Amino acid sequence: MKKSGMSLLEIVIAMSIAVTIFIPAMNMFSTAGQAVYKTRNFSFANSLARRISQHLMVMPFEDIEEIPLPGISICDAPAGSFFGPFFNTTGSSAGAKRITQADMPDFYNYLAHYDFRYSLSVSNVSFGDGDEIKSVGILITWNENNKDMMYRLYIYVPSL
Repeated sequence: MKKSGMSLLEIVIAMSIAVTIFIPAMNMFSTAGQAVYKTRNFSFANSLARRISQHLMVMPFEDIEEIPLPGISICDAPAGSFFGPFFNTTGSSAGAKRITQADMPDFYNYLAHYDFRYSLSVSNVSFGDGDEIKSVGILITWNENNKDMMYRLYIYVPSL
């Protein structure tokens, strides 16, 4: 008499093989998801630092001042800062958009969630005869999975 079906031993062996295969595969997808978030935040910090560097190159030399850590939050940035207003699609101040809960709620929530901040480290170098240059370290900081992250960019601003 032949019995059809599987024994308990066969089921246990099949389950252990499945677990051995699926757990590393699930960890791989979890790690890939975390890498996407890290890449997104790092790329965003890079673009913020580039935006600040462009502002520094066109602002008056004597107005470039140090902003110590922990820095200024990019959310609700004060008017006249690097991010207030963030952009303007019209020629008047009525079209100016700031990074606030009212103007840009999704962007604001993203910045608030990761607590993006910027600070500046400024060093003056004088070459005599009125030639000066400022070495500016732009530091973008944020919090990711309860870890403090930082992106640094250094630029040199001449006193033309």
